[in-house]
Amino acid sequence: MKPSSLFACAALFAQAAMADLDLRLITFNIRYAASSLMTNEKPWSTRRPLLKNQLAGSITGAASGALTVIGMQEVLHQQLLDIKSDLGSRWAHIGVARDDGKQSGEYCPILYDNTAVKLIYSETKWLSPTPDTPSFGWNGGSRRVITIGVFESIASGERFIAANTHLDNASSQARSEGIKVALSVIKRIQGTYGPLGVSLTGDFNSAPGGDAYTVVQNDGYLRELYALADASKRFGPVHTYTTFTSTTGSRIDFIWVGPAADNRWDVQRYEVLDNVKDGVYISDHRAVVGDLKLRT
Repeated sequence: MKPSSLFACAALFAQAAMADLDLRLITFNIRYAASSLMTNEKPWSTRRPLLKNQLAGSITGAASGALTVIGMQEVLHQQLLDIKSDLGSRWAHIGVARDDGKQSGEYCPILYDNTAVKLIYSETKWLSPTPDTPSFGWNGGSRRVITIGVFESIASGERFIAANTHLDNASSQARSEGIKVALSVIKRIQGTYGPLGVSLTGDFNSAPGGDAYTVVQNDGYLRELYALADASKRFGPVHTYTTFTSTTGSRIDFIWVGPAADNRWDVQRYEVLDNVKDGVYISDHRAVVGDLKLRT
């Protein structure tokens, strides 16, 4: 190879290594496939194609070259299989079910396109005093988990950390203590794999100013995407939890990014998607979509 060719290759490699990383992050509590339906709730078989279409639209609507990472909550095993089948074979997931660490109970899976993203490491921990085994935490109504992975862009080699969780609905203490466990897991993975950009998606069952939200805010390690986004970059409804009646609402589903001290995230867009299509609720939650640039 000629010296000029070597220099050209080196320049291209350096450019790729220094390229910023465009990400589309999505958090969505899809509502588990309930056997006993609430008023206005449709069965999973009815909601499934609507969810498929909304996810497909969010994936194709991402900026050219952006990597899409989807954190979901309340996903039962068959629902996970259905969603992956609907999205296609290139979509993989990390995460295990919360009740047995295998397939029993709800997952907090993270889905990613394995043709664009390489998985480096993943784990699931329980939000309890015994995080290594399936367990309840602090009078919680359900077992709760955090799913976390270290990912690498196949195109650029840049790495990032994505985590996903669903905090307890029954116990304020379980939410407050559980999110502390989640933060410790994120910081440990960050410490192991280096100074990488971090995201946390999830249903907190805690609105801004509430228990778990305040713990994360006061910790200072992560910043919430809604707060980072200028008003001109926020789109859609405010509330992310609607029930199946639209008579109540709250903002409890979040995307957090960090480490805050590094200030490496640029927010391009924040959007809350509608959860009703042709009179049918896709879920009792709305999906939250964030477009960001991670400066490398």
